[in-house]
Amino acid sequence: MSEQTELVAVAAAAAAALVSEMVKESWSSMRTLAARVFRHAGAAVEERQLNRLDADRAQARTLAPQEIHDRWQRRLLTLVEDYPEAADDLSALASRHAEEQNGTVNQTSTGNSGTVIQVGRDNFGSLNTRRR
Repeated sequence: MSEQTELVAVAAAAAAALVSEMVKESWSSMRTLAARVFRHAGAAVEERQLNRLDADRAQARTLAPQEIHDRWQRRLLTLVEDYPEAADDLSALASRHAEEQNGTVNQTSTGNSGTVIQVGRDNFGSLNTRRR
């Protein structure tokens, strides 16, 4: 994989991490990671990019996620092309997306005599309703 292709992939993963975290309670830690990336360009750029990030977060529920993703992928890619020393911090930002994709939740309920209801998204598997 060429260096440019790899950089584009990392910027895409970092943008995906930003977009997915915008609507979560864990946003402040993601914002801190993003600030480290922006800081490489100086305090003025860091402040401007964080203000843009906050504005996009405020609109995250009304804008198309792909639109926000593409915007931030371009911004992150441009920043790292201009400041190659930011690449490690960009990778740390991108790793948050990889961690999220690999996360799983496993719920088990035993010894119940009543109804069990599981609420959430991406539920799959089988349900055994046979009485013992």
